[in-house]
Amino acid sequence: MDNRKQSGRGRINAIKPAGFTLVKALHGFREKNRKASDDKSRYLLGAREMMVLGRLINSWKDVVGLQLAHKTCPTRLIRGCLYLNVSDSQWMQTLLFLKGTIIEKLNQLFPDMKIHEIIGRPGEISAAVEEMLADADWPDWHQEKAQSFPTDDAEMAGLLERCQRKLDARLRGLRQRGFELCRSCEATVTDSPDGVCAVCVFAAREKNRAEVRALVKEMPWLMLDEVQEFDEQLSSIEFSALKLELLEDTLAFVKELATELAGEFSEAIDHQMRKEMVRAVMLYTGCMPDEVDLDQLHPEQMPDPEWPVYLNLKDLATGEQPC
Repeated sequence: MDNRKQSGRGRINAIKPAGFTLVKALHGFREKNRKASDDKSRYLLGAREMMVLGRLINSWKDVVGLQLAHKTCPTRLIRGCLYLNVSDSQWMQTLLFLKGTIIEKLNQLFPDMKIHEIIGRPGEISAAVEEMLADADWPDWHQEKAQSFPTDDAEMAGLLERCQRKLDARLRGLRQRGFELCRSCEATVTDSPDGVCAVCVFAAREKNRAEVRALVKEMPWLMLDEVQEFDEQLSSIEFSALKLELLEDTLAFVKELATELAGEFSEAIDHQMRKEMVRAVMLYTGCMPDEVDLDQLHPEQMPDPEWPVYLNLKDLATGEQPC
């Protein structure tokens, strides 16, 4: 026997999670009730009543439909009698005709509440409740045009068709709210003026940054205004951070090469180490390549105090006395 819990999706008595707009609506009801209750003997909404009311408001549109949900709203449940705010007398008459059907649906959805009567009273529908309904007012996917899929599996074709129609309905609803598919990736929705989503903007920025990093690594003497010809959005802080990152990487590479030379000297590795040292000096000081002389470096030009030791590794390997 399968003891796993059944998913709440699709069950009529499944309780939906409370959203932020529902919390705002309940808070509004409670504050209005609190201000109206000058006499302590009057009925106040307690924690249990708030929970019950929240369940009713959250599911009200599923019980009566979106059109009636815009005109009516539960405000209180007392001993099986549900009180509603109704926006005008016309909808009060509509409520009278539908009362029996609504009570039946409510008792299917909330059998523990034992609702046997509905009483409508003239009253406004709060902005928070309208906001909830606006969030839920999406196009019906059943009304979307179906597309055919090239497959011999009828069940799979049905699933694909349903997914496609639901996706089309969601996109239409998003467009009604000012969103469009990103013109770059066509996978994310956005309401940005240029029609490009934040993910694509970030990816493009990262690509530009990688190109600038490679440029500065090869030409470490470049200044900010020169680099901005390739990336106009690059700020001075970003440029300094980029150069510092490159300097740290270069110093770590120099140290790694020096460690290798200390174990076994190699002309090729020594040449490479000195080349990386020149790069590091340019990143550290901003000087040009012809201004770097590793044999006569001033202490202020030396980003690592261990460099004199590294530069003497060749002399130590050949037995020559350092200058």
